[in-house]
Amino acid sequence: MSYKMSDAVAMRMVQIFQEAVLLGVDGADLMRQVRLVQDPEDSESMTLDPEYAASVSKMHEKYLEELEAKQKEQQATSFTTEKVFIS
Repeated sequence: MSYKMSDAVAMRMVQIFQEAVLLGVDGADLMRQVRLVQDPEDSESMTLDPEYAASVSKMHEKYLEELEAKQKEQQATSFTTEKVFIS
């Protein structure tokens, strides 16, 4: 039996490419982590396992939190540096 990829799977592949480029990680490692199930709405398609999709969502939230923390840290450092030069 052959299967098609659902749009969710195709979008995850695009995300993996973007994550590999932005984070400097091996995209093949991220691809090996993908988990698929038969799409309940289309028996000829495979879609993301709901548990896997939830873990990816949590991972993205973590990345955003880390990015926001780094941005705040850089802004605080930048403000301190600017203040020193002004005085």
